[in-house]
Amino acid sequence: MKKLSYFCLIVFNLLVVCELFSQKAERIGYVNMEYILSQMEDYKTANQQLEEKIGKWKNEIEVKKAEINILKDSLEIERPLLTFDIIQDRESEIEFEENQLNDYQLKRFGVNGDWVTQELLLIRPIQDQVLNVVETISKQKKFDKIFDQSADAIMFYSEKKYDISDLVLKSILRTEKLEKLKLEFEDEKVNPEYEAKKKLIEETKAKKAKEVKARRELLLKQRDEKRKAYQKRRDSLLELRKKKNNPKKSSK
Repeated sequence: MKKLSYFCLIVFNLLVVCELFSQKAERIGYVNMEYILSQMEDYKTANQQLEEKIGKWKNEIEVKKAEINILKDSLEIERPLLTFDIIQDRESEIEFEENQLNDYQLKRFGVNGDWVTQELLLIRPIQDQVLNVVETISKQKKFDKIFDQSADAIMFYSEKKYDISDLVLKSILRTEKLEKLKLEFEDEKVNPEYEAKKKLIEETKAKKAKEVKARRELLLKQRDEKRKAYQKRRDSLLELRKKKNNPKKSSK
């Protein structure tokens, strides 16, 4: 009986061990989205454009607030001198301007405001590009889950080998470089129409340069001839003056 119980225990333990080994351990990696995006020129440009627009809108709001404050201060100063109807008109004007300002703030910075639209247009496509690369590399490296280290996910410790941020970044930069080289290569392809136009432009430039050179040489020649004629006339005048000043010497 004891032998049977012992045998059953061994079998049970073996089954547990087999079950544990049969279960696949999850491979979990992580990325730092902030780091990846900060290294991308497209993201820097898009982010700068978005910040410029937001800055412009904020400045417009501050200017409008200052104008409303001027209206309020002016009314308080002049209030003792104004009639009841005029005061009401001025207060209505201020209320109208404040409502307009509130509407403008909601339009720009509300839940569905322009800043959300602009972020979708400028930033989201770049983020989607990064996420697509993350997904591709995750499948290649057989990761089951990928966390964003820069997000709210709490990560107390993780080995560097599970960080695929640099792999993602290299893949993106390599793709961008290849696309750039492809565009440059396509631009350099022989295009008969382009080459003919280019040749015509070069010939036109050469012809114009030749004409300019000939015109310049002609002007220099004419200037030289005028200078010589002036010098000859000057010498003749000097000779005549000399003869007039020394009549005796010239008569001899």
